[in-house]
Amino acid sequence: MLTLVCIAAGFGIAKYQADQRTSRVVNTLGLKADMEASLAEVPVPKAEQGRIEVIDGDSFDFGTMKQGSTRSHKFVFKNVGGTPVQLEFKSSTCKCTVGKFKEAKLEPGQQTDVDLEWHAEKGVTEFSQTATIASDAIGQEEIKLSIHGKIGNSFVFDPPDHDFGDFLANDEHRFSGKLYSFEDTPIQVNSGTWSDATLRKNVQVEIGEVRTLKPGEITEFADARQVMDFKVTLSRGVPSGRFAGNVALTYSGESSGETEQFNFPVRGRSVTVVTVVGGNYYNEELNTLNLGSASSNIGLKKSFLLKVKNDGDVVPEVKLGKVTPNAAADVLKVKIGEPTVSASQRIFPITLEVAPGSPACEMAGAYGKDFAKIVLETNIESVPEFPMFIKFRITD
Repeated sequence: MLTLVCIAAGFGIAKYQADQRTSRVVNTLGLKADMEASLAEVPVPKAEQGRIEVIDGDSFDFGTMKQGSTRSHKFVFKNVGGTPVQLEFKSSTCKCTVGKFKEAKLEPGQQTDVDLEWHAEKGVTEFSQTATIASDAIGQEEIKLSIHGKIGNSFVFDPPDHDFGDFLANDEHRFSGKLYSFEDTPIQVNSGTWSDATLRKNVQVEIGEVRTLKPGEITEFADARQVMDFKVTLSRGVPSGRFAGNVALTYSGESSGETEQFNFPVRGRSVTVVTVVGGNYYNEELNTLNLGSASSNIGLKKSFLLKVKNDGDVVPEVKLGKVTPNAAADVLKVKIGEPTVSASQRIFPITLEVAPGSPACEMAGAYGKDFAKIVLETNIESVPEFPMFIKFRITD
């Protein structure tokens, strides 16, 4: 064992001395360097390869084009590398036309144009086309160019519609839009109204002057010939629930004199400080609660919750105003319970009941009418009355 230990120690000492002698060498300039560095291969500099840059990007949005019109865009190729690059047209989608470009050799710093042309065909609302240019630049064997856009009718709204989302019924709300004309002949917009006559008093439409555009003045609508601003205002008092319809703009052409109409869709949801929680029995859009049908000896009974938010320092109170028509008032009883109180609102439980033994009554709203109607009165200034339509049928 002693012999083996001595041999190992001797080997270690010899290895250490050898490492010390060879750890550093002197090169031909008399400078010391690590052995690993002296043995490393020094890379040979290579000339910078040719590289193509598409100035301002390889994609272009034509915006909205008139049907039948033709537009083009120049893509600028520049060699930003150190050696020449050979370019050659390779392919394009069937509806995208490449201009006169076939091939080109770009020296370092040189550039060339590649034209892509698009014809806006009928029956197409959106388009997206590509062209491929081949090159001998390393890593750029194929350079893809793309164009896209929309094809509009003779008249286009911007934006195409408007969603107010949830809006407070006791506030006023406004929106502005534009109508673009792609026709050469001047148009005259005569009026703007809301499509639903029952809410027409709550929606005001203001029409601006029709202005002639210079070619390409509006990039997104470069082919448009005229533009008109319009404003939509929702006044206070829009009934609670879903709000949807069209702003109808009536116009006449200078040449034909015929009167036509543009429809601009508007939607949203009117929210008041008063909210009904009625489950599947309540139709918020129609503001209708369905009690169902029953025979006279059974009767009907359903409950819902009426949530009323605090209005400043006013603590909400609710009471029954009236029930109409008289046939419904004779059989339909309304009970308002004690509210659940929170820091921001009160929640009133309300029960509607047609007691057993009541006479037959038809309030089924078969033709959009003949509903019963209850009017709940509150002490909230913005909603002094809250009407609800009630649908039910009692048979003998």
